[in-house]
Amino acid sequence: MRSLPPLIAMACLFTSCAASYKPIHPPSLHYPQGDRNDSFQYKYDVLQLTRNKKFANKEFSNQIKVVAIKITNHTGQPLRYGTNYKIFSGDREADILPVGEVAKHIRESVPTYLLYLFLTEANIPVDEGGTKERIIPIGLFLGPAVTILNMRIAANANKHFRQEMEEYNLLETEIPSGQTGYGLIGIQSMDFAPLYMKVLDK
Repeated sequence: MRSLPPLIAMACLFTSCAASYKPIHPPSLHYPQGDRNDSFQYKYDVLQLTRNKKFANKEFSNQIKVVAIKITNHTGQPLRYGTNYKIFSGDREADILPVGEVAKHIRESVPTYLLYLFLTEANIPVDEGGTKERIIPIGLFLGPAVTILNMRIAANANKHFRQEMEEYNLLETEIPSGQTGYGLIGIQSMDFAPLYMKVLDK
């Protein structure tokens, strides 16, 4: 078997590892000042803010922005997206993507961690004195173990991200009058365009 220097093996272990998902939890965020009555507030960069770096990188590469939304309903009527209010960017309605579409593009690549199977060939030479040397095939355990661990962490991270997007799915949430609602939306956008809410005529 081919011998892989231990330092190289360790470098593989501590770079590009899968990362668990850290919840955004929109109600706990600090929102910048919103519109005149603070009825609509939002925050970009929430994946980066919550140290979900791998998800934030996917967000950037796919030109999708995950935005936390806070809406305080002063309208005297329940608010439901598309029925009596919408979110706009400039003079156009914001291109809000379905949760499934966001989760499809913003996710850790689970199959990528199969590359850790190359660690299977890692051996550690042990000097037994003189010219004798014993080879310990540490990779036979290390390769599969690290591969399975990283694939499991990545899959769980993807699952928990999608679950939180579904929990705070603004498109499916009714906000009663006098109450505050929180949501997470994914919008197709290249920049951090200002957003605003428009209440529609009945």
